[in-house]
Amino acid sequence: MSRERVIVEIENLEQALKLEETVRTGYCDPIAENLVAWIAVEEDLVSSYEKLSKKYSQQWPNSTIKELSEESKNNIIVLYEILKSVEQLGQARDQRRQLIEKSIRNNA
Repeated sequence: MSRERVIVEIENLEQALKLEETVRTGYCDPIAENLVAWIAVEEDLVSSYEKLSKKYSQQWPNSTIKELSEESKNNIIVLYEILKSVEQLGQARDQRRQLIEKSIRNNA
């Protein structure tokens, strides 16, 4: 199965540096920012569900509300794990950029 290239063929180190920077700013950083926002949403959901649960303390929807709250708590854990992985990918990008910059300086 073949696919069309997403990026141009890298022809020099300057171009490689630019592409590494683009991956960092175009993918890693926005994904991390969106994950942080999503975590905040899940935290707000937990808070809201806990307040709602108190309102329905002995009524039938209470178990559903508690389940929703627990699911949001689990989502937060998963999202933090994903965020950690994305941050590691960003750090790897930084190391790649440093390596390329060093090569450019050495070849100048």
